Amino acid sequence: MSREADHTIKGFLYQFSKTLNVILSSTDKDEIQIEGIIEDIDLKNSNITNAIQCKYHESKVRYNLSDIYKPILQMLIHFLDNDTNNVKYVLYAHFPNEQVGINKITKLQIEEILSSSNFDYISKYISKIKPPKDQSIKDLLGKASKSSEDKTQIKRYYENTELEIIVDIDKFLKGHFIFEIGLSYEELIKETKKLLMDEGFSLEDVKDLFYPNGIQYIAELSILPEAEKRITSKNKLIGYLHENKKTAMSRWTSELLTRKELLKVRKNQLVPSLNVNSRLRYFIMNPDTIENFDDEFILFVKDYLEKYNSKIKLHTETPCFILKTDVNRLSEYHKRFVSRNIQIITGYIGDTFYFKEFNKEPKRIIKDNWVEFKAKISCNSDEVLTFINSKKCDDLYLIGEIDFSSLDTTDVNIEHLHVSNFRELKYLLSMVKEI
Repeated sequence: MSREADHTIKGFLYQFSKTLNVILSSTDKDEIQIEGIIEDIDLKNSNITNAIQCKYHESKVRYNLSDIYKPILQMLIHFLDNDTNNVKYVLYAHFPNEQVGINKITKLQIEEILSSSNFDYISKYISKIKPPKDQSIKDLLGKASKSSEDKTQIKRYYENTELEIIVDIDKFLKGHFIFEIGLSYEELIKETKKLLMDEGFSLEDVKDLFYPNGIQYIAELSILPEAEKRITSKNKLIGYLHENKKTAMSRWTSELLTRKELLKVRKNQLVPSLNVNSRLRYFIMNPDTIENFDDEFILFVKDYLEKYNSKIKLHTETPCFILKTDVNRLSEYHKRFVSRNIQIITGYIGDTFYFKEFNKEPKRIIKDNWVEFKAKISCNSDEVLTFINSKKCDDLYLIGEIDFSSLDTTDVNIEHLHVSNFRELKYLLSMVKEI
């Protein structure tokens, strides 16, 4: 991963951790909108909205005013368009060599920002705060596509013309703006974890479960397109954490814990249900998101059956593997199972699925240690999905990127395992001791 990409991911995690921190520090009556209408975090109570924008500048050796031109200009624009006493703008930015705490911004510095020669800033922000008097410049600013000559003309005009500032800078600075130098990445996480512990969660659980899941909660809300669905509260967050006792496996939690740590935590959470002999398990797998799926799938099923479906008296439930694939590919897998003398059923005869065939249970002769078939393996057709919904399992394992919105998962234990290869999957399922 490039250093730039690493900083970008860290910037997102910094914002998510700050959001989590704000929620945990709020009162029960406050509403928090993630990716708010105004800023990254909108904290609303009955009297005022704190609109918080987060910036993470780990790589900056020293802080310069130009580093915060853009967020301040964005806030000034919103203040200009919504001149209200009910909004306080907070710029929360980390600079490694700056003292944490409130950093005063003066009127002269705002005027310096408004004198920027950056064309994008002039076009998007400054031209609204200092509107041009020249009609030709107004016309150029209104063009959807501007030539190099247009941009030069606009920039030259703003560099050489005294224009009225139509936003009340004194009012903005006096009661509506705070610039706070934020904690370091590590210190912010430490403080946020402490807030979780203040809610009664143990240190170990915060580290391995509740903090990663809290970050995942924020990440999931942040991408919802509907603004009202991104609104949450402290009570909702705490309720979510109490209900979700499994560590989410995602790109965000993988950044918080090392991959090995995350897999170990997740494996330990799966052990109790895997230790139950008679338990109906379904696996829905996406072959396109798992490395070397075609080469390793048959061997994976063989190893799974040897561990979890080899004792005829104890292992009484037949596992089911549903693949996001077509009938032709399924048929090829079936041939390979037969060649390895692994008895399975697919529910298909030719390209027709027979529900009754797939729904049947294998015949067993205990004295001969014989069972008709060891597994059900099929593809994700509508008929197979109907089977999953009608004959509910105890555990539903979703392997890879899976859309399970069409499934009825009421009273079903769902385990979403984001793995990219069978080695990790075998480790999570306690089929191998080390990875």
